[in-house]
Amino acid sequence: MGNLGGYQWMTTAAKRVGGPSVLLAGVGVLGYLAVRSVEAGGTAVYKKLRSVSEETRSASGEVFTVTADGDDGNGLTLRAGDEIRVLKDVGEAVLIEVSGGQDNPYVVSPTFLASVCNWNGKGA
Repeated sequence: MGNLGGYQWMTTAAKRVGGPSVLLAGVGVLGYLAVRSVEAGGTAVYKKLRSVSEETRSASGEVFTVTADGDDGNGLTLRAGDEIRVLKDVGEAVLIEVSGGQDNPYVVSPTFLASVCNWNGKGA
């Protein structure tokens, strides 16, 4: 007795679209399209997350020793002998971590980084 509302809805919907076979085909097609679009979206997200450039991947995590004192003008002062780790290189900015630093991470320009250590933008 509890499924009477569902049965009434199904029969009404089937009448509107031209019969139960048309309703079943429509539900099947819509279900297929929904599953395929979720699959395509998931594939696109997966590819986007996996598409890290070779230059960024090679620079990621490398440790460099500072060879010259430098101040980037934004609160970061490096001294010869400090060690820095390149976390991310996006071209016009480089995310670094100073070993033992209190305010890590820092964003610096590639020219500043190249002026204080042997980093050249390609991972070493």
